[in-house]
This record gives sequence, structure tokens and C-alpha cells, in this order.
Amino acid sequence: MPRFSHARLAALPALGLAALMALPLPARAGDSTPPASMALPALLPPPPAPGSAPDMADRQIFATTRALRDSPRWRMATEDADLAFPAMLHDFSCAAGFTLDASRLPHVVAALAALQAVTKPAVKAQKEQYARPRPFEGNTLPVCTPSTGLGYAYPSGHTVAGWTTALLLGRLLPAREDAFMQRARVFGESRVICGVHWASDVWAGYMDGSLLFERFENAPEQQALLAEARTELAEAARNATPPDAARCTREAEAAQHSVLAGAL
Repeated sequence: MPRFSHARLAALPALGLAALMALPLPARAGDSTPPASMALPALLPPPPAPGSAPDMADRQIFATTRALRDSPRWRMATEDADLAFPAMLHDFSCAAGFTLDASRLPHVVAALAALQAVTKPAVKAQKEQYARPRPFEGNTLPVCTPSTGLGYAYPSGHTVAGWTTALLLGRLLPAREDAFMQRARVFGESRVICGVHWASDVWAGYMDGSLLFERFENAPEQQALLAEARTELAEAARNATPPDAARCTREAEAAQHSVLAGAL
């Protein structure tokens, strides 16, 4: 994916970078420390305080990435928004080196479902505790998915889903672990490009996903399912259909331009 020129970045929608930075800052969402009774990962810090340097950096990244609207990376981010298991698995096909077909991987899908049963309640509780507004609230800049009913921003649940999916697949197919994790990093960045998450929401999703997956992976009740999924995925790799080459090229290009590092 080519880098965007300074002229393209300057041609933001009607509400440009300077206007966005001038918007009123969101109010603090009350006490940012979760109550002791809430079983949330202690590793996760609170989101950046409104008006702080990290908060302003989040706002700038949101504004400048609006220039990616209708680009190939924007379309990829739109596809990454689908968390249904057929789409989620397919998103990791290039990383696997073969097509991941959910209909042929029932034990892998069952493991993913068990994993999400662990992660979703934790992320929901964190979002409600921190109550951080989404980037698109209070402005009319474009987003790549419907913006209604999404709830709070911090941490990014899609990022947690992508990161934990990659960790699971990496445990099941260790030879492809690095590729899975790179795809998960890009998957999280898609939420920033979509305009539905701040960059720090995504960083928090990576951290959150790592700890939540560790709890899942070490649970005794998951070991039989993980063993079945590992055998199933190894068999699928031996009878593989190559992934779509054009899609893999787009994913490789996306990985070279991290919005979290300020590269478009």
C-alpha cells in the first residue's frame, strides 16, 4: 500500500484535523479504578485522561486516518469488523498458509466459542467501568461500519477477539505463530482505521487479550477441546487449499504501514 502524500492527508473531510482537535474534550467517566469486587485483569491500565498527551495523540490519529476512506486498507478494515467465526477464521487464512474453512474445523470453532465465552464478559465489564466515548462521537467524520449500538470504546473488544484468536491458532499450529500474531496486530489496527476505536483502545486490547487467553489456555476444563482442535487443524494443514494470493498481498502491505506508529 503506498504511503499517503501530505496533500492527501491535508484533504480531510469538512471537519479536519484542526477542527477535531478543537472539539470539547469528553468528560471524565468517573473513577477510573475498577472496584475491588470486579474480576477484571489487573494488568489493564485506565484509558488516557481527557486532555492528556496520549489522549490528544489518539485524537490526531483518528483525524488523520480518515484520509484512508475508500482505500484498499479501509475495505480490509471493513471486512475485519465481522466477528462471525467463518469470517474470523478466513481472516487468518493467509497467516495459516492455507484456507481456514470453519465448516471443516468444528473443534477449532468450538475452541474459539469457548474462548469468547471467557473474553466477552470481561471486556464488557471493562467497557462499562471505564465508559470511554467512541472517536466518532461529537463529530461527523466517516467510519467504516455502522456507528449505532457499539457501546463504549475501551478496551477494543474486536482487538481482543483477533488477538486471542491468533494466540489460539498459534498454539494449535506453532509453525505459523509469528504470522498469526502479525495478522492479529493488523486486525486490531483495522479498528482505528474504521474510526470506531482510539489507538489506545487497541493497545489495551492486545494487553487484555494476552492475559485473558492465558487464563483460558491454562484452564483444566479446556485441555481436551484444545487437543482435539490441534489434531483437527494439523490434519487440515495436510489437506490444504491455498489462500487467495491477492488477499495475502493486501494483508502483507497493511502490515508494513502501522497506524499505531503513525504510518499510513
